[in-house]
Amino acid sequence: MRVRFSLKPQTIPLLQTLSIALCTYNGSRFLREQLQSLADQTLQPFEVVICDDCSLDNTISIIQEFSNVLNIKTFVNDFSLKVTKNFEKAISLCSGDIILMCDQDDVWHADKLAKIQSCFQEKPSQLVVFCDADLVNESGQSLGKNFWSIVRFHQPQIQEFKQGNAVEILLAGNRSAGCMMAFRKELRTTIIPFPTHIPLMIHDNWITIVAAMLDKIGLIEEQLNFYRQHSFQQIGTRSKEEGEFITFKERFLRPRNEKTAPFLEKRDYFCVLKEALSERIEADNQNFKHLGKIINYYETRGTLSQFHLARLFPVLKLLFQGDYHRYKDQEASWKAPFVAVLGDLLE
Repeated sequence: MRVRFSLKPQTIPLLQTLSIALCTYNGSRFLREQLQSLADQTLQPFEVVICDDCSLDNTISIIQEFSNVLNIKTFVNDFSLKVTKNFEKAISLCSGDIILMCDQDDVWHADKLAKIQSCFQEKPSQLVVFCDADLVNESGQSLGKNFWSIVRFHQPQIQEFKQGNAVEILLAGNRSAGCMMAFRKELRTTIIPFPTHIPLMIHDNWITIVAAMLDKIGLIEEQLNFYRQHSFQQIGTRSKEEGEFITFKERFLRPRNEKTAPFLEKRDYFCVLKEALSERIEADNQNFKHLGKIINYYETRGTLSQFHLARLFPVLKLLFQGDYHRYKDQEASWKAPFVAVLGDLLE
């Protein structure tokens, strides 16, 4: 039985130690540069906990090169855990007040740790903060883009996030990567073990959603990483997938279940997510209403009657509730909700 997170008054220490959880696997190509950026921090970490996932190259010897300048604690796995479980292990071994996840192939700005610590000191109620990052290529040259722009976390979404709509913003899509976030160690018992049964959900997205559900997440509106893009990385950025174009005629000729399947898939995803969150967070948390609304939206659209007239009331109800507008793609035009309504009524 997992212990659900409850908000209790607690004393925040004046000086907070920072632990870095770094996962490695055959990282010799870029690891030295990353470790050097940690050694060059204006505020030194309390410890660097490294979990190596059975590397076959000289990763371990590179780590040893920095043992005199960083407080490194190295653990080599007996068998491969893969990314999510390896980070879970590294996080569990950290002893600092604040924990930061670190990828082996990035480079951190020299003031990253200082700014992270300062943010937590200024906002003692926050459990998680995340920053932006500069995108660079394999050689470390700028790509002229920042991470938030790639994950479509633009000023309108940032403002909504800051105004208290973090849950809805994060349910619409992941806006951070693990190497850009930090969290207080007291959150650790709530976020781990990381769920591995939720489709498309990885550990960084899970952490931000849990913190948002608790209303304990904040932003640092700066790029504090150089986020390297290369062909060998296991996660990296993901471009928004474009849906298959369907002509007006095809919309009416395709089988009904072909139209409703994506809605039911999304409903199932959010149902599984809600169940996982309910195991970690108190049931009276008001933010569960957001999950309830989005589940109802996709359930309704995915189970509309075969009879067109019978669809009228449920579709108009969703429209007047604002759900077609609330859950449209953020880059869709103002016409998109009305097109969706017509499609639900007529197709």
